Amino acid sequence: MGNLASCCVSPRCESNFPSLLPSRDIGGEDPVSNDRKGPFCTEMDASLMTAKHYNQTLQQRSAALWKEFKEAGLIREDVKLEVFASKHKNYRMRVGFGLYDPLNPSAYNETPMNVENANLDLCYVYWYGGVMLRVEEFPIASEAICAAMPRVLRYIRADKDLREEVRSAKFLSSSNGQIVLTLVYRGRTLEGEWEKKASVMRDRFGYVGLIGRSKKVRKVIGVDYVIENGIKLNDGRTLKYKHVEGAFSNPNLSMCIGTLNWLCSVAEDIRKHIKERPLMLLELYCGCGNHTVALAGRFFDVVLGVDIDKKLVEAAQHNLAENKVTGAKVIRGDSQRFCRSILRRRKYVESEGDAKASKERDASFSAVLVDPPRVGLDDFTRTNICVYPSIIYVSCNPEALKRDLKEISKTHVIVRFAFLDHFPYTNHIEAAVYMLRKDVNLRKDRKI
Repeated sequence: MGNLASCCVSPRCESNFPSLLPSRDIGGEDPVSNDRKGPFCTEMDASLMTAKHYNQTLQQRSAALWKEFKEAGLIREDVKLEVFASKHKNYRMRVGFGLYDPLNPSAYNETPMNVENANLDLCYVYWYGGVMLRVEEFPIASEAICAAMPRVLRYIRADKDLREEVRSAKFLSSSNGQIVLTLVYRGRTLEGEWEKKASVMRDRFGYVGLIGRSKKVRKVIGVDYVIENGIKLNDGRTLKYKHVEGAFSNPNLSMCIGTLNWLCSVAEDIRKHIKERPLMLLELYCGCGNHTVALAGRFFDVVLGVDIDKKLVEAAQHNLAENKVTGAKVIRGDSQRFCRSILRRRKYVESEGDAKASKERDASFSAVLVDPPRVGLDDFTRTNICVYPSIIYVSCNPEALKRDLKEISKTHVIVRFAFLDHFPYTNHIEAAVYMLRKDVNLRKDRKI
């Protein structure tokens, strides 16, 4: 059997198996038989995952995207496609797999199709095209995760207290080798012997955290986050981020850096295009403050980030403080409701938890940055962000982006368009667009 690779992405941008991985078919028609829908399964030969093959797929996919948007009439002739390439392997900083145990087969009610049952022991599995497959190696994962996977499997196989009722394993890593391992169980208790054995395992492997999940119980041994300090930008800055287990973080580190570099260059353009000062940015769906940290202070005088996820807001606030960012604030709230409020009143209320200490702030933003889920923007937000002079739209779904741009292009023109390869070898595409309102009175020293 060749090695099997899979792709486990964030809840914001769901994906199944990479459909363009170098591989050979092991079946005929797509045998999708349940709700784990995806492309048809293939057996991947990891030795074919080369820089040459990656560059070929990157060229094909970026060209197809560009053709699609050009034919839709959304791109002017003077706009050029900017392509940002990923590493061709070891680029995923977090992954997750099922754990199939032949000693407890009721957990999945099926067996992996790509292995002889007589030789089967506890193993990593993944569903692809409705079929469960054993995962032996995972070359797109970070080097730290690749090294951890076989060690974790051997250790759990040999310990009945850790093995009992185990259902899946998730890895969260950083570029400096930190790992948080999460083991998910089918309803068993995580006290007593399990906690003792898990603590020993964490200490032995040197992980910053080991987490057990069972039903509604979440047991944390150590910490539930990694610190990513390998974000080095073109402008010379090195940024540091806290990524929490169970919350969204950009899984592709090389493309996280590429995206931030593109956003910083767009922010420089906005400073040249827009006359008004102070320069203010509204960031909807800001997550853990990944973009906020890079853009605040250096490019925008004021940045307000909004996200509905409590964990992400707390991480964003930590990341702003850790990077000593000034002029930025992240608040928790529904982006659609927040947008309705500030567009109606042109002000927003900043609260520190004490109603008496609440302050009303100006909401005359110079730019808005949106990075929505796969569904794209809701009708209200799509219509009403058009009041802002400049819009930066980061999208993980070209179809939703194309739909939204057809409306936004009634008031704005596309100035820059980028292909950001967050999901190498797959049909999933991330794109980013910078738009400027047609009636903006540009600074005299700048023309589009």
